Amino acid sequence: MKLILFGLLIAALIFAAQGATWSGAVKTDSNSWSISRESSNLSFTCEQSVKGNISPVEYRYGTLSPYHSKYQDLMVNDVGIKERTAALEGSLSSEEQLSLKSHINNSVNMTIYKPSGSDLYTIDFYEKWPVQFIYEESLNYSGKEINNLQFVENNHDYVTANFLYNHKFSREQDLNMSLERMNATVFATDEEIESGAVKATRDTQYKLKTHSTGIANFKWGQVDEDLNIDNAGDEQFAGDYNIVKNIRMKSRYDLVKKEDSWLPCCSGGYLTMNPIEQKDLISARGVFDCSCFDVPSKAQFQE
Repeated sequence: MKLILFGLLIAALIFAAQGATWSGAVKTDSNSWSISRESSNLSFTCEQSVKGNISPVEYRYGTLSPYHSKYQDLMVNDVGIKERTAALEGSLSSEEQLSLKSHINNSVNMTIYKPSGSDLYTIDFYEKWPVQFIYEESLNYSGKEINNLQFVENNHDYVTANFLYNHKFSREQDLNMSLERMNATVFATDEEIESGAVKATRDTQYKLKTHSTGIANFKWGQVDEDLNIDNAGDEQFAGDYNIVKNIRMKSRYDLVKKEDSWLPCCSGGYLTMNPIEQKDLISARGVFDCSCFDVPSKAQFQE
């Protein structure tokens, strides 16, 4: 007796941002494949302008050392940014605008397809939880030292820009990221997982203009549907540089959930199919011999 398990679990989380998670799993006799996603119905905007001097502050019976720090960490459905800034005594001015929107209004679905006479299952997961992320920033510093670290990610596509030990430093950034939808496809038999692919339709536009007087390091990578690095770069500069970056990473997958998930045999019968379609099917029992089905939550099948 052979057994294969397919599962789709969607769980609504109760908190202020109306978040939700879902996970899917395929388990065979020898191995398994799984995926887990999390997003929210939310919007967030932030505008800020800062101009001044980082200087000592008299406090009670002592003096506080001059210091500036910045921390931000925003990530929704694997789209977002992590940034750290630390600066010692000097002059600093910055302006930034940030906008983040995400939606989970559409349901997540799973379909399973297994042709008659074949031992191969095709399991598709369909998610349409879009995210839009826009970030604009300008920063100017002159003083003892500043470090600025940034990591940008869009469903495993990434860009890092790290600046260390700068006495004079400036940056102007324009970042626009979007996630339209995600499809995942698994091919499996009762015995094993043949392959699994995660196909997120996404777009990342990254523009950066900087003046660095210390160490500047850039890394970027774009993944394929198997989450392997397909395109990548790594650069490092030490000295006084003007650096301009314009990176565009885009992946589009047009696979969408079919409105009619039935096989032709289910709607018209084996005899109504064309010869090419008939050749792929061993069974010819007609309209009652259907092996394509849509599973909204969990399913377990046994042969």
